[in-house]
Amino acid sequence: MLKSTGQFATKAIPKIIRRLPINSSTEIRITRLCTQRCRQCSVYERTTNPPSMDIDSFKVIAKRLREYGAYIGFISGGEATLVQDLDKILLEAKQTFSQATTLVTGLYNQTSVIEKAASVALDNDINIQTSLDGFGEIGDYLRGAKNFSDTVLKHMKLISEKRGHSKSLLYANIVLNNLNLEQVPELIQRAVDLGWKTTIGVYHTLTETTRYDEELKLRPGKKLDDILSFLDANHNILNLNSYILGINDFINGQVTKYCAFTDSPSLATRVTIMEDGDVYLCYGGAIGNLYHQSLFDIFTSESYKQALELYSRCRGCWTTCYTQRYLLIHPRSIHELLDNIRKVLNLKR
Repeated sequence: MLKSTGQFATKAIPKIIRRLPINSSTEIRITRLCTQRCRQCSVYERTTNPPSMDIDSFKVIAKRLREYGAYIGFISGGEATLVQDLDKILLEAKQTFSQATTLVTGLYNQTSVIEKAASVALDNDINIQTSLDGFGEIGDYLRGAKNFSDTVLKHMKLISEKRGHSKSLLYANIVLNNLNLEQVPELIQRAVDLGWKTTIGVYHTLTETTRYDEELKLRPGKKLDDILSFLDANHNILNLNSYILGINDFINGQVTKYCAFTDSPSLATRVTIMEDGDVYLCYGGAIGNLYHQSLFDIFTSESYKQALELYSRCRGCWTTCYTQRYLLIHPRSIHELLDNIRKVLNLKR
């Protein structure tokens, strides 16, 4: 413990002094291939070649992350279970991220493939995150896949039964949108019944692979009010309550100016690395490529400075990936601080 604390201090403190990111959270999208055609996502439309990382390519990325510092990692896609070297990639990721590694998978693939990937994750205390956005026809429509909820729930159950004494955190993300609000309480309950926690997201179009869809756009009204009241202080979701309480204000058009990238550049910055090595922050183009540059060079580049300047003019957002990270380390009251501490302790348990 003392050794890891010392290593963190050695890497992090000089960056904090220079207001550079410590790189607390990194998502690596190891493939653009996907088994679903979600209405909010365009990742499968990318045309990079090769479409996926192999283990040798991933090792280049992992080496550069370790050199700079990397603490919480997400291995995603597309659909990560389509990558042939996923088992090797997960083990390499486990050695790269010092605090936690999460496999992000839609669980929409052949059962044998899901079972193999889950076994590697569970055996190595790697967390597993999936998406559970709707039941029946609504789920199929949102995810662009037949029998979506039945397939995902079947695989969630399979993983729960295999879990044994693994310390892996299992959780399903539910993205609130205008089509699924009435199903959210049941979605949460089904996950809980299977031994999974849940997180709540809000439909947005901020990143390189999210797209606008008028049908999905959340609208103020009684349906949204009822769901947010249900989610307020709900112990079955992992979100900060301050995040849940802020959703309605944002949907009602109130400007938010909490930006992880500009207001907390050292502690709250999150980077996304695409299958071709390109590095992204939030919206806007790539700020560099980790196959060809070190992360230090990227964070001291003109492209990074220009991205921060762009974000400084943003009206604000309200997302789990960005806003919630800021709220975690910038509580606005004693009540929020205590709630944040409880959430983190529950996660560790």
